[in-house]
Amino acid sequence: MQFLHPDGTTGVFVVTSAGPGEGKSTTAANLAISIAETGRRVVLIDADLRLPRVAGLFGVEGGIGLSDVLVGRFRLNDVLQRWQRGTLFLLPSGTIPPNPAELLGSGAMDTLLKDLAAAFDVIIIDSPPVLLVTDAAVVSRFATGAIVVVAAGTTHRPRLVDAVRTIEAAGPRVLGTVITMLPPSRADRAGYGTQERTAWAQR
Repeated sequence: MQFLHPDGTTGVFVVTSAGPGEGKSTTAANLAISIAETGRRVVLIDADLRLPRVAGLFGVEGGIGLSDVLVGRFRLNDVLQRWQRGTLFLLPSGTIPPNPAELLGSGAMDTLLKDLAAAFDVIIIDSPPVLLVTDAAVVSRFATGAIVVVAAGTTHRPRLVDAVRTIEAAGPRVLGTVITMLPPSRADRAGYGTQERTAWAQR
């Protein structure tokens, strides 16, 4: 991902999937953690205002967050949460609104992302599955591009093609895919740790 946006600019990446249960939220969280471990300042936004998961994954309070900032109830600095003591910050979803797509496509969302871009190196946005609702396509208009999560053995090619077309019809590029739920290969099962445990059990 370090090569997906020019130096000196903030990369804004929407993480989505074709359908539910394909691991997009976990992927977004792991990407955010991995990038922050390199020392870059990262903010992970839970823009899944229908079924938020980021607060639960990190064990933080998610009752106040993105939606509350977008409607003017709270200031951004009041709801941003630093994770542990590193360079990763979290913006939970906040109050579940009746109009998620409208909020995510609003001028307030555009302004919010511009404010965050002034303070962070990378912005990762966890958004709903693109074939279920329009939220991901709407918010991706403000992004550098989108990353589509594909579940091995679950995501069918026609649905993936439809997801890519839906995103690109809104304007941004699909920058890549992340494959999740891959079964362990024979080489993985025979890795060093497995061999060591087997040898210990035989003693």
